[in-house]
Amino acid sequence: TKSLLAMMDSSLDVQSVYGLGSLFSFSIKQKVIKWEPLGDYETSYRTSLSAKKRYKEKFTAPQARVLIIDDTPMNLMVFKSLLKQTKMQIDVAYSGDEGISAVLENKYDIIFLDHMMPRKDGIQTLKEMKAEPNNPNLDTVTVCLTANAISGAREQYITAGFDDYLTKPIDPVRLEEMLMDYLPRDKMIFSSVEGAEEDSPNTDVIPSFIYDIPEIDTSAGVRNCGDAESYAETLNTYAELIDSYISDIQMYYDSGDIQNATIKIHAFKSTSKIIGASALGELAQELENAGNSGDTLMIADNIDGFLNRCRALSEQLAPLREQTEDETDSGLPPISDDEYAEVCSIIKEFAVSCDSLGISSVIKDMKQYKLTDEQKDVMKRVRKAADDFDYDIIPEILE
Repeated sequence: TKSLLAMMDSSLDVQSVYGLGSLFSFSIKQKVIKWEPLGDYETSYRTSLSAKKRYKEKFTAPQARVLIIDDTPMNLMVFKSLLKQTKMQIDVAYSGDEGISAVLENKYDIIFLDHMMPRKDGIQTLKEMKAEPNNPNLDTVTVCLTANAISGAREQYITAGFDDYLTKPIDPVRLEEMLMDYLPRDKMIFSSVEGAEEDSPNTDVIPSFIYDIPEIDTSAGVRNCGDAESYAETLNTYAELIDSYISDIQMYYDSGDIQNATIKIHAFKSTSKIIGASALGELAQELENAGNSGDTLMIADNIDGFLNRCRALSEQLAPLREQTEDETDSGLPPISDDEYAEVCSIIKEFAVSCDSLGISSVIKDMKQYKLTDEQKDVMKRVRKAADDFDYDIIPEILE
């Protein structure tokens, strides 16, 4: 890089702060050959994306079973999307305790376990798994999921008991290579035609206004999610969740709870990078590093600017939320009082057993009905409480 810059009469400037990271920058004088516009970015990108060969997995494994443990619903959705073409049986868990329960009940071929989770992180979860004498997965390959790609990470996680690690946002090619390394060979069915083309991806599923949002790199988002359809679905989920992230981070920071604010910023960092909001994700990374190192001054100087950028992005994504509500309500029958009461009763039972998967499943089933604004608000608050593992307040919300 230095050599290339020197050839263009420039140099590399480096600013580095121990524990926070490094910033590399440069300035180049560029001669303008023509002032005419080069073209429309959105149209060019759609054309280039459609012209590409669609990613084709080298194998399928319908008999293989995988467990993914991650406290962020959007991370789980993207991971499942990346794996769907392999036809593997996929189980998910939203917390360390749910993951431990799953591994004690089922035999898996590979386990993916998120490192940074509230209450019980990935390393603590793995230790408890390994300590269970009746665990049928004591020899199962366990891969750590981490958003922090740091020097010596592999050695750190292997020392903690993991077999390998995978950085987020997940690279589909690296994921496939890892599965081919660790899955039992007798459960893998390899593609007979190498590099065969499939149908071109349907880029029309991505709303056109998304391409005009400076904060989002659409091409990176599609790459992270595997295809345009999965990216569109992920964007909808992000649009629904972003306001709750903002309010939680603001609430924890205002109350002086830097630890929980940092956990929320960590989760928001991962989801932002997934949709292609990389610059926002990098700022979240800097705030997370500051929170972990106790640098409250850095947080104080940057938290307002960070949250304002998040709010601006939320406003730009508002059409997605409106579109989702319109599509959900279109032509659906209203839910009866008895059916709604039964749904609330089932959710309460799941809340008592801290079963976020059960709650999520029930709320998903509610999409077959047209709900009142009040019922929508109740379900939204219940989902948020379940995502935050705040099961105790769910019965109060439902009253």
